[in-house]
Amino acid sequence: MAAAPLALSPMALGLVYFVFLPSMLTTPLAGRVARRFGPASGIVLTLGIAIAGLLALLTPNLPIVLAGMALIAIGTFLAQAITTGHVSRVAARDKAAASGIYLASYYSGGLVGSFVLGQVYDRLGWTTCVIVLVAALIAATIIARPLTAPRV
Repeated sequence: MAAAPLALSPMALGLVYFVFLPSMLTTPLAGRVARRFGPASGIVLTLGIAIAGLLALLTPNLPIVLAGMALIAIGTFLAQAITTGHVSRVAARDKAAASGIYLASYYSGGLVGSFVLGQVYDRLGWTTCVIVLVAALIAATIIARPLTAPRV
């Protein structure tokens, strides 16, 4: 965002972090989304929101890019919250261990993903980086499809 075509100043770059504000307001709705649609459909729906946001990052229009970033945050934060809740509901025993394994996987994946995306960006550019992220979210939706709500 600091480079052309957006060429934001350091002050403007700092203000970009406000794109996370909507996700802070919507993440508490994850339980409602999961109850209404089920965990699989809820995750697919919310990651679909994030994919739409990623595609918005391919435009040189700052308001569209910022809206896209907000959609990415909303979608991924909701999906992560739905998944965290689902893990704690389906674990028959050792719920804390199950949650810890999920969170360790989540953060380890984030670390590896950041490294890989950095390499993709350096070698192949921004558009390819977005394509890789879209592919990763599509893969996540495929993995989420078999999830079912626990029987009460």
